[in-house]
Amino acid sequence: MKALARWAMDSRRNAIIAAGACLAIPLLFWLGAAIQALVLLRQGLRDGGQVVLWSLLPAFVWAGMGDPTPLVVALGASACAIVLRNTIRLDLAVLLSAGIGIALYLLLPVVLSDILPVVQQAIEQTLTETYKDDPEFLSYLTPLVGPMIAGGLAALHSLVIILCLLLGRYWQAVMFNPGGFGQEFKQLRLPLAFSLPATLVSLAAGQLQPELAGVTPVLTVPLLLAGLALFHGVVTKLRASPTWMVLIYLALFLFGPYMYTLLIFVALLDSFINFRARLKDTAGGQ
Repeated sequence: MKALARWAMDSRRNAIIAAGACLAIPLLFWLGAAIQALVLLRQGLRDGGQVVLWSLLPAFVWAGMGDPTPLVVALGASACAIVLRNTIRLDLAVLLSAGIGIALYLLLPVVLSDILPVVQQAIEQTLTETYKDDPEFLSYLTPLVGPMIAGGLAALHSLVIILCLLLGRYWQAVMFNPGGFGQEFKQLRLPLAFSLPATLVSLAAGQLQPELAGVTPVLTVPLLLAGLALFHGVVTKLRASPTWMVLIYLALFLFGPYMYTLLIFVALLDSFINFRARLKDTAGGQ
């Protein structure tokens, strides 16, 4: 993939061909979005905007055929890349991806009006068969099905958008600023003004209105990334073995919900305490 990114950066024509071809191929749209993010990060909106505009044509075709995902991811990653280039703040780009995810949560029931009701009906039938002996719990779950499906899809789009941005930023660092991406990601820390309300909403999701509860998956995506970034930063500052990060990702894969919750709380605590700064101060004192 790095070879493709290097080739794309050789000229504007190469960038348009590379990004457009990837957006035209099913399951490779994320690669095209990452190339667009790389071009915008390196060249800015004025020079990179033409690359994005022309390479988006296949994504518009897919959207016209009923699949808006390539277009949404490409536009979202491009918007986050512009914010990151202009502010040099990864946390703001991550928060923008969450904002895009919330907008998608509101729009998906309209855009996918033919698909979501079918999926919702199938899940509701499964729940009815599973909890037919517990009608009270079933009546609690049923109103949440539709919002949680839309929220889960929106959260997935938001995660893919920010991962495309991070891939583009990684390529930029490899080609023009070796080591820069690692330092930037390991310093990712969310403002308390976001992490505290997002965590509280996630904790209270069961007591909220179904429409608001559906937003919780989107709100947890930035917290997940911030939690992982904290672990990366702490392992680096302590000069611990990289095996620790392998174990963390393995635990996230094997014990998904529990590890996901832990990362959310770790990100919230980091917004309060700033663990990496304290480790730095401690190291300086020693």
